[in-house]
Amino acid sequence: MTRHPLSVALAALLVLAVPAGAADPRGELRVAIPWTPENLDPTMNLSSIRAAVGVSLFDSLVGRDAEGRIVPELAESWKLLDDTTWQLRLRRGVVFHNGEPFAAEAVRFTVQRVLDPSQKSPNRANIAEIVRVDVLDDVTVNLVTRQPYAALLGRLIDFPIVPPKYTAERGAAFALRPVGTGPFRFVELVKDERMVVEAFDRHWRGAPRIQKITFKPVPEPFTRAAALRAGEVDLITTVPPTLARELERVAGLRVLRVPSTWQIYLGLNAFRKPLADVRVRQALNYATDVDAIIKNVLDGNGRRQPGPFTPAMFGHDPGVRGYGHDPARARQLLAEAGYPDGVEITLESPAGRYQGDKEIAEALGGQWQKAGFKPRVQIAEWGAYFKRYLGRQFQDAYLLGLGGPMQDADELFNLVSSKGRGLYYKNERVDQLFDLGRSTMDAARRRAVYGELARAMVQDATWVFLMQQVDVYAARERLGWTPRADQWMLFHAAALR
Repeated sequence: MTRHPLSVALAALLVLAVPAGAADPRGELRVAIPWTPENLDPTMNLSSIRAAVGVSLFDSLVGRDAEGRIVPELAESWKLLDDTTWQLRLRRGVVFHNGEPFAAEAVRFTVQRVLDPSQKSPNRANIAEIVRVDVLDDVTVNLVTRQPYAALLGRLIDFPIVPPKYTAERGAAFALRPVGTGPFRFVELVKDERMVVEAFDRHWRGAPRIQKITFKPVPEPFTRAAALRAGEVDLITTVPPTLARELERVAGLRVLRVPSTWQIYLGLNAFRKPLADVRVRQALNYATDVDAIIKNVLDGNGRRQPGPFTPAMFGHDPGVRGYGHDPARARQLLAEAGYPDGVEITLESPAGRYQGDKEIAEALGGQWQKAGFKPRVQIAEWGAYFKRYLGRQFQDAYLLGLGGPMQDADELFNLVSSKGRGLYYKNERVDQLFDLGRSTMDAARRRAVYGELARAMVQDATWVFLMQQVDVYAARERLGWTPRADQWMLFHAAALR
């Protein structure tokens, strides 16, 4: 396909206004997404798409607004009683979709469900610092941590609360017919075909303006775009930047861009050769021309990421300097590591999960060849790809994204620290800095720790550091909706006109 030059001003975000008189729910919103989650139990599914669509079904204790501030949701307020005890005052009058009342016991049940070793929740590591939940009364709960844990509120942003009675009765079947307190209630999930939710009139924020949402899994981005052109859907996500230019010229459609909290990076398997040698990991960074990828593959829709933290993330240090593009230096490091004639390396990537992911991987393969590597690029469908990641089946380098509403350096703990999941990497100094950062309650001291952590990760070439993503959506003009930087699709205030 012919690529069109595109210059993007990141500050220019198209906002679709919601008409003031659209209070009554009317009509159906049809959203095409790369895939729908097979498991809708938020205590048992880590995937970002579960969170993106699940925010319609569930509420968490706290949220994050469009300006990045932590705001009340099911918890109206909170305070730190001491370094290890957080007290939350809960919202009154909230009910689950099945009529079960929300109260402090639901918080205790959800936390204990995730922490129960027999449950084998993939979310367990996210709240593992919680050792006890004390219910003081129906609207007051204390969360007690093992040690001071500064990032706890951030962990509670994507921690949906489930109904104790219904969940206990359903068990594993909860994943296929979930119940939450969110603005929409679950209707049906048909694998590879659709997920349907309907407005919940008793939501604590008031009834949504849209009556029904149908999420349609369409893995191929150009097929999603064709469905939008044909009027079969109202909104599509993960629009390839080169396709966005074409959609902007179609009458009745709008393209929406937002600088994302998500970053794209290459994880590296440091537990096996050749990447067990830091010089080879550093060589990969020198072999990578991120600016060229942003310009030629993403049409400018990205920002080079010199280290592991995006600008909006707590702990970001603008003084951290990453690797410049230097193929000669890459070849020198390979020779020092014992590979003067180059070395084979496998680069794995999903297709359609992140904007231009397949094309990014292919471009990297071409760049690496010029620096002495012998790359093998392997592309896979996201579901199988993510299972291979969790199963520690990646051989060398793998493309992934990291982001969402937490926006705290501790978010990397479970990806990088060997005390988290630590699937492909271990460094004692990095582990120590993660531990120190999460247990430091003073904000200024904590920022300094994360600056040191970022420099340690860059020096050890934990990853190949790539870019902050710019998310691209396309919608029909009849939809009044504004995308968020964290990719959560919040439709409570959206409207169809």
